Amino acid sequence: MRISTRLRLGGLIAALGLLASSVTACAGSNSAGAPIEGCAKTTNIQIATTPYQDSLIMSLGNQLGWYRQACLNVTFQNVALTNISKIVASGHGAPVGWRTSSEINQAQHLDSDLIYLYPWDICSSCSALMARPGGGLKSYAEFKNSGMSREAAIAAVIDELHGKSIVTTLKNSRAEVIQSAIQGQGKPLDWAGYVDLDPASGYTAFLSGTGDTYIAGLPQQQPLLDKGYKNLLTGSELSPPPLNGFLTTKSYWNENKDALLSLIHVTFMAIRYTDANRDAVAKYVSDTYNKQTGSTLTVADFNRYWQKLETYPTNAGDAQKLMFTQGAPAYWRTIWDEDNHYFFDNTHIIPAPAPASAFLGEQVQKAYVAKYGSSETGWSKPTGSL
Repeated sequence: MRISTRLRLGGLIAALGLLASSVTACAGSNSAGAPIEGCAKTTNIQIATTPYQDSLIMSLGNQLGWYRQACLNVTFQNVALTNISKIVASGHGAPVGWRTSSEINQAQHLDSDLIYLYPWDICSSCSALMARPGGGLKSYAEFKNSGMSREAAIAAVIDELHGKSIVTTLKNSRAEVIQSAIQGQGKPLDWAGYVDLDPASGYTAFLSGTGDTYIAGLPQQQPLLDKGYKNLLTGSELSPPPLNGFLTTKSYWNENKDALLSLIHVTFMAIRYTDANRDAVAKYVSDTYNKQTGSTLTVADFNRYWQKLETYPTNAGDAQKLMFTQGAPAYWRTIWDEDNHYFFDNTHIIPAPAPASAFLGEQVQKAYVAKYGSSETGWSKPTGSL
């Protein structure tokens, strides 16, 4: 496998540093787990991830015993989001990562072996353009309620941003959503000004009076709404929705196809289980998330996100309708092309657009349907509990 020197070294340094300081949902070492009784072959899969209300759904497979039933020893290496692709490509950490597909658009030129394996979480409303109360800016909803069409209402919000300042994280998906929306209305990127801060610092600065607007992720949206701040644009009104799921390398996929299909199979079971046992999963996820991050996620917060602000396909048939069919709400190619446009044409972060062949989702979808079908329901009997 070809690994560029700077990616290998950068990933290794990041992996080693973060391993020393990160908290883990499960044991995060690279050592092989013990063979699972009754399995002709046990596959050890470590996943580089960051604890969120959505990524923690993966840990249900351990809590409920489904990974072991699938002959998988799954562990998690919790790291900063921006280091996940580097760790996966380095060969010294987790061989699988959980991240948005844009991670491959940004990193694939550093290592052509990196691929996006399979998305399973559509971040339908993960980003919102927020304004402080009394700031004089009107929202998409206000323009719509005045009789405007969807398109006219979006254009009106972008028009009123002229000369205003936006608190966001530049050269990142946080900035991509608003800059793509501005360019989508035929405006130059300097139509508005930008205050470049990481999400947490930006949130604090915005509350303190910095900027006219702020690009908020899911963790910031509800607290701002509770404080009386206004949601100007959100979700697909800003840009195509990001896709979260698994990334890995072509080499690892070719060597572990059955195991990775089993990983996806357990993920779909976890999604269906959550749909049917919402409060129990919400309590488990919120308790785990708060313990790992020091946050204050509540059961109500989880329920506010689940299948509302984020959309989770329940089986391969659902995934086909939502992500693998042209014209679908979260068609992968639309999102892929938008990410390439932002990172190559707008910000010049990458030397060339990432090839569509680096998105393996459709190939994996076909392999999955051949093995498990497209209309699965229910889940295997749990051997553990939350």
